[in-house]
Amino acid sequence: MEYYARSPWATVWTLNVDDTFESAHTAVAKETSRQVQVLNWDDSFRQGRSLNVVHLHGVVDTEDPRKLVFSLSEYAVSAASRAAWPVNFHDSYGNSPFVILGARLRDEPDIESVVSRRHPTHAAPSFYVARTISRAMHADLTRWGLIPVEMTAEDFVLEWGELTGLDLEHDLGAELELGIRIGQQFTELKSTSSPVPAGHDFLGGDEPHWTDIQNGLAAELEWVTKATLDCNQIGRSLQKSTVIAYTGRRLTGRSTGLLQLGEHLRKASWRTFRFRHEGRIDVEALLAFAADGKALALLFDGAADIADDLDRLATEARLSGASVACVVVDDSARESNILGRISGSNLAHARVAGINGRLSRTDAARLVDTLERVGRLGILEGRPDPARLAHFKGHDLFDAMAQLENAPGFGRRVEHLVQELKDTQALRATLVASYASLVNRRLLVIDASRMIGINSDELVRRIQDDPRLASLVSTDGTDVRTRHRWLALQPTVERMGIDSAAEMLRNAVRSVSSRLNQKSLRERNPTALLVGSFMSHRNLNEAFPGADLDSWYTSLVDVFGSWSARYWEQRAILARRNSRSDANLLAKAESFSLRATELVADTYSFTTLGTVLLEKASRVPFDVHTYYERGLSAFERAASLDASSSNVVTWIAFLRYATKVLERISSDHSKGVGAPDLEDLWGTVRGDWRRTYAQLALLGTASDHVKRDLQKLRQDFESLPLPPDPDDGSSPDSAGG
Repeated sequence: MEYYARSPWATVWTLNVDDTFESAHTAVAKETSRQVQVLNWDDSFRQGRSLNVVHLHGVVDTEDPRKLVFSLSEYAVSAASRAAWPVNFHDSYGNSPFVILGARLRDEPDIESVVSRRHPTHAAPSFYVARTISRAMHADLTRWGLIPVEMTAEDFVLEWGELTGLDLEHDLGAELELGIRIGQQFTELKSTSSPVPAGHDFLGGDEPHWTDIQNGLAAELEWVTKATLDCNQIGRSLQKSTVIAYTGRRLTGRSTGLLQLGEHLRKASWRTFRFRHEGRIDVEALLAFAADGKALALLFDGAADIADDLDRLATEARLSGASVACVVVDDSARESNILGRISGSNLAHARVAGINGRLSRTDAARLVDTLERVGRLGILEGRPDPARLAHFKGHDLFDAMAQLENAPGFGRRVEHLVQELKDTQALRATLVASYASLVNRRLLVIDASRMIGINSDELVRRIQDDPRLASLVSTDGTDVRTRHRWLALQPTVERMGIDSAAEMLRNAVRSVSSRLNQKSLRERNPTALLVGSFMSHRNLNEAFPGADLDSWYTSLVDVFGSWSARYWEQRAILARRNSRSDANLLAKAESFSLRATELVADTYSFTTLGTVLLEKASRVPFDVHTYYERGLSAFERAASLDASSSNVVTWIAFLRYATKVLERISSDHSKGVGAPDLEDLWGTVRGDWRRTYAQLALLGTASDHVKRDLQKLRQDFESLPLPPDPDDGSSPDSAGG
């Protein structure tokens, strides 16, 4: 058992009620080993960095009795319960390679029903190991897609060590164990890689592949050149642990540029890894792995959700003298989250840099040169150089490339491909995958299959065997991705109808709810992040314009209402937004936001409460002072709950909504309403506004995007018509702005 405990399993599923595996793991574990998380079959879903040991029939490891499964009636109860772990086993089997040791299967109806019906779709083999295997059992196993291995578990584990290249009779060694832990979250970029998927066409609009960069298919845009210089400066610096962050709009070449920077760092002798969006970063493993002098470069395509982990990693790496460079690209809309979580001392040049939304002349020239070299100028072939440059200069990269011939990935033909889909399941798969691409979240096969209502192995086969669906969606057996980013979303919604599409998405969210709880949110695992983005009112508005989102959220109250603060926040934000046409909705918004703070008292929930209360202060005809004071208190509470952050998001929200309060006071003053009380409040709010603005304006890490937001807020503030109190002679500029 100790040999088995040394093997780096993804998950251990056991039918035993004892703690044999856990004891063996404790006996061989070292400081670098993963911790074990013991789970009963009816426990809530957890998926962090620990090794999950799931007892599908229960475990007797605590003084309090657990629910065990022995009798046929108990099998029936567990099957009918729809508990998270039996369902997760059902979803995982067939899409991941398994080693089944000693389980008789015939005596375990819940397990046999999965193994006999879910034939593996992955390339790696799955094994069934038993001391003796009858001829009939051998035939069944072969039919089920398993390789029968007739030997003892002890003999097999030695063979297993040879198959995996691991010496399981001895300690694996700290460096190997650390490498395995890092490999769970990161993929190392090397000079050789897996082949490009069939039909992949980067210049035709498909998302970039590592091989595209190695083959020189990507032109180096100006922002990449600047970021390369940042990387070079890190290499020459004595302090080699920092975060290089660039943000820009969608379709500005962020992902491609990130891979180009990875290639540059790899050639500069950094071991370069790309993050796979697997929850919270394993900071301890990275620091230990870099402790012997390795220079690690970590690439993150989207990092706002784990920016606090990056800040901790950079800080501790500096203190230990390690070399860990983090290179981040993200959407400019999430820039404030990065600034609020990563200290200026840990950011290269103490700032987040921007990616141009329009192509410069230099960008245009480099694009033309690259396309000419690889023979993909299309309609620009034969045109003079000025005309070629004019096609790109000052234009959006995506739109300019879409006008070249043979560019289906940029939107051409996508609507026709959607119309060619023949059944509802294919439409649902396209909808879910396209929406996941729109919100820039990872979509696991096991989540996608549950969302559209088929088994995960069946979904993989559908994508592999249906050329119409495969023209829009691809899978590697673990993730589901779109071939054309989110461009199929709009035509799919139009074909299904907005209401039907929104209803389908609501049912999809409900179908994966058993994987969600407050623990999964803290772990930031892929399913939790996916559903959180799916439920964002901003994303829903973009994907399903005109849908009745209030009813959409209300129908999920039984799933999320008792525990999810984020659910109530989104309902509060929606009610606040819709209050523009119905002021009565502000009462609902206040109630929803208060519910969120009761469930989880954190920066997010109190920031939402603050915006709602200031919105009420700017709209209701009474208690303006009270609502303003309560709103300010909520913002202060939000900031205090995250003392390690600069709280950029929180305080920019305060400035925006405090300006609305001032606009209301100005309007009432012009009508002769409320003076002199409103004049006193004017001075109070104005003073709070100036003080907050001065603090943000001095923020050294503020990027161009945030500075533009602050400048616009200041312009709005200064344009208010009501003159200040005679004793108030200051202005944003004199306050440090």
